[in-house]
Amino acid sequence: REFNLPQKAIDGLRNAVVTCERPAKQLQNEADQLTSKLEQRRFPESPEKLKKVRDEVKRKLKSGKRGEISDFDKEAFGGKVQEAQQYEIRNEVDRILKKANFNWKPLEITSKEAAAAYSLARLAPNYAEISRCLEEFNRIPDFQPETILDYGSGSGAGFWAATSRWPDVKEITMVDLSDAIMKFSMDSLRKNHNPADGTDNGRPFVHDNINFRRHLIPSLNTTYDVVIAHRVLCEIGSSETRLQLIESLWKRTNRFLVLIESSQSGAFGGILEARDFILSQGTLVDYRKLLKTLEEKVMLSPKVVRIVEDYNLSDYEKFVLLNESVPPGEVVPTMLPSGTVMAPCPHDLGCPLGVHSSCTFSSRFQPIRADGKRSEKESDGTEVSKFTFMIIEKSARKVNEHTERILKNRKLGGHVTCDVCTAFRGIQRVTLSKKHGEMYTAIRSRRDGDVLPINLRTMTSSGIFDVDN
Repeated sequence: REFNLPQKAIDGLRNAVVTCERPAKQLQNEADQLTSKLEQRRFPESPEKLKKVRDEVKRKLKSGKRGEISDFDKEAFGGKVQEAQQYEIRNEVDRILKKANFNWKPLEITSKEAAAAYSLARLAPNYAEISRCLEEFNRIPDFQPETILDYGSGSGAGFWAATSRWPDVKEITMVDLSDAIMKFSMDSLRKNHNPADGTDNGRPFVHDNINFRRHLIPSLNTTYDVVIAHRVLCEIGSSETRLQLIESLWKRTNRFLVLIESSQSGAFGGILEARDFILSQGTLVDYRKLLKTLEEKVMLSPKVVRIVEDYNLSDYEKFVLLNESVPPGEVVPTMLPSGTVMAPCPHDLGCPLGVHSSCTFSSRFQPIRADGKRSEKESDGTEVSKFTFMIIEKSARKVNEHTERILKNRKLGGHVTCDVCTAFRGIQRVTLSKKHGEMYTAIRSRRDGDVLPINLRTMTSSGIFDVDN
């Protein structure tokens, strides 16, 4: 399925682009260069790993230059030769790291033309990625958010994806640190006023209640039913700062937090880091607050005290036992509100893929070009964007919920072989042939990343894979 921009979004982008000083063809050329740059961009490495790589490169360069300075040079020129060599090595290290894409810098958009080039490059693929993620809400057809926060809104792809999914959403807040991209997105979201068609209600934008902000509202009392953060973590160089942002967004989430990043392994690691942070902090009991509250209400029992002081229990075990032991109606306070993974994971356990593989998804879209040319990446003129995502819900995981996820679906001659991420047994392999009838047909029609349309029940184990039925 293709996720193509609504015509209103295309018209709005065109209206904003024509107001730029540079011609559309030049802006498209800049957009193509930006696309190539973003495709090669790495997720920011931790300072520890970057230092380790830099020291290793420096060590190899020094060992290769060790015999280049003679004793005569050292006596005649003293430390000047060594200073020159260190300067040369330092420049060589920077060049090697830059060539290996270790020269991460945050994306900066400081002019209207730069914002236009970014929008031409990323509005269509960003819309396709977010729309694909929002398809996961097909499992909850009755869910209708009233308020949505798009953090790192960029050129407005999140707005178009959200309003396409939920046309009746009452309020959308767009937050982006870049003043240039925010002003450009405002221009692209302006309404074409035409009183003759009866649709002009005097509002300047295509949505009646849309807010543009440079920063989050400081008060945590302002919350949103859905919070979207699309390709935001890759713009933050520090792991600590990323987790601070995740905590801030989670506290402003009423029900769903949607995180989307690129398909690179580093980006998937950033998604897992955010996921594990929310899940672990959501079961880490605030013991001081718990004991103080129960003591003030004269409800503190010896059993609760024993659980809190038992150092042989893990934090999660204490969380479960305390929930069973506190008086009815009392809530066990945690460091963060508790949550569960709604998609794509069918569990809240560690990722069975590990750190060397990525759980990636793809979305097809029709690119928007200002030069009138046709995309040459696919024969039909479409393009495919790959990404990884996580949707976390503020609730407990539902019992007996079957959301096994197809990681890879191999469609062969008379059968299909699926690698499936399961709730409790890691990654399993399922093979079905035509003799399985409807089950075979149902799985064959699924794509990588879809929910498995059948329920698995393990019967026996043999080798490295379980046999499922």
